[in-house]
Amino acid sequence: MDSLNLSELTITQWATIGFGALVSWLMLSWISQPKTKQFKVEPPAAAHPSWKGPVLENPSIRDPHNPGEIVCYDPATGYHMGNIPSPTVKQVGEAYERARSAQQKWTKTTFEQRRAVLRSLLDFVLENQEDICRVGCRDTGKTMVDASLGEVITTCAKLRWTIDNGEAVLSPEYRDPGLMMMYKHAKIVYQPMGVVAALVSWNYPFHNALGPVISALMSGNAIIVKASEYVAWSTQYYQRIVQTCLAEHGHDPDLVQFITGFADVGEAIVRSGVNHVTFIGSPGVGKLVQRNAVDSLVPCLLELGGKDCAILLKDTDLNQAIPVLMRGVFQNCGQNCIGIERIIIAAEIYDKVIAEMEKRISGLRQGSVLADGEGVDCGAQTMGTQFEKLEGLVQEAVSRGARLLKGGKRYQHPKHPHGQYFEPTLLVDVTPDMEIANEEAFAPIMVIMKHNGPEDAVRIANACPYGLGSSVFSADKTLAERMCLQLKTGMTNVNDFAVNYLCQSLPFGGVGISGYGRFAGVEGLRGLCVPKAVTVDRIPFVKTPIPPILDYPIDSLTKSFTFLQGLINMMYAPYYLAKVKAVFDLAKANM
Repeated sequence: MDSLNLSELTITQWATIGFGALVSWLMLSWISQPKTKQFKVEPPAAAHPSWKGPVLENPSIRDPHNPGEIVCYDPATGYHMGNIPSPTVKQVGEAYERARSAQQKWTKTTFEQRRAVLRSLLDFVLENQEDICRVGCRDTGKTMVDASLGEVITTCAKLRWTIDNGEAVLSPEYRDPGLMMMYKHAKIVYQPMGVVAALVSWNYPFHNALGPVISALMSGNAIIVKASEYVAWSTQYYQRIVQTCLAEHGHDPDLVQFITGFADVGEAIVRSGVNHVTFIGSPGVGKLVQRNAVDSLVPCLLELGGKDCAILLKDTDLNQAIPVLMRGVFQNCGQNCIGIERIIIAAEIYDKVIAEMEKRISGLRQGSVLADGEGVDCGAQTMGTQFEKLEGLVQEAVSRGARLLKGGKRYQHPKHPHGQYFEPTLLVDVTPDMEIANEEAFAPIMVIMKHNGPEDAVRIANACPYGLGSSVFSADKTLAERMCLQLKTGMTNVNDFAVNYLCQSLPFGGVGISGYGRFAGVEGLRGLCVPKAVTVDRIPFVKTPIPPILDYPIDSLTKSFTFLQGLINMMYAPYYLAKVKAVFDLAKANM
């Protein structure tokens, strides 16, 4: 048989070999992949695009006739989806006790058992993306694209990273015991806190609820998720998904408790006995959460929103930057904690960028993606109580010299007059002292500011009290990264926005009034654990002795102190002569 001459193979033959190798690798991967448990959870009927409900003329989550109930409605159409009772303080306490009981069993599970649950969750999300997105669209008014980007991709990324890395992150970590304790093993054991709580915002209800659940389960904790009253309807579906998955694996579904209610419910959760609180919301409410947690010394992680900036230097690749910035501002109608709320542009390209943005914003179409189908770029505002505030911020800026080129007010939709829409807005010539440059808008408002060079851009960016995310765009990546490190924010990107969060290995959080603490990454997973410091004898039959000269009762304080001086110098003095002298001092003290 002739030997194979690789140099004589054609491109087609190489492609055939490569394709065969790829198929073989995929088959082996599929065979070796741990099997997951398949389960079904039917979405609510109202999530279907053909569903229509009674229209509320003046939609509000509060029912004046039933103050203990949450009114659930579609903010894009005003369709009423029903009422859900807000739990009492007693019911919150009962939920905590159920979670605490379930956690006592869950803490004994292996990492592989926890991974198995997360794998099944990941499979469910991948198989049911459309249903998950439709439920989110109905409850918040967002589009399917916004839901896919903000609900599904982020959740899949977190599940994948936690499945792949959780055990390594949470396994005992050995540390250097130092010269004095060289006969000891020194390690950190990451133990579950117990029952943790997450009080999360409404802008991405599926991901905001599932994210803390993923970390809690992997770290051996039970969790109470307090979802916003604005997404009480969709939260019921998410609860069924998680609890069904746990039950399919033979675990107690009470391990994860979902609760929706008004402010008193959140306060009751913080005071219920939980061991840790993650809060995602506004600075004002975050301070209230912190005050309530102080009485029981419950540790808190606060993510309090942002006023993220994007700095464009004069050499920015506008073909790449402008589409990124359009997505950064108008994704989910601007209702993003790490959305772009300030664009700070070099004077040399200022007018060119504004002209392009004005053209693009003029073409944005608003509506209900479930009711209208195609032809919708921007959905609704989930909260219908912010229009006066938003219009006030715009008007205050205009009164002080800003130019309003597009939008700036509530939009009366011709097909959905009871929907909650705000016009895509372009506001330019904004300065750092204007209110809209310092307050989180959480709306489809593009704010543009001018800078006269890198130092000026950093000055303008850092004038804002928020410090969550940031971006710098430039062809000079070295300069851009240097500027990024000068920005007073917890996260930053070169030539991009918000991608920190898709890198789930990275911690997520801010500085200033954007809060403190980090979720995601190694820091976030370990943050739900008690890092217990442990020492164990390393060498058989070698234990810590108490030298007779130090044993109680002490014969001579002078000799004991001299002995300790010599011991300390021998261990820690930086020079050999000092160490040699210390040995003689030790010998002298023992004489």
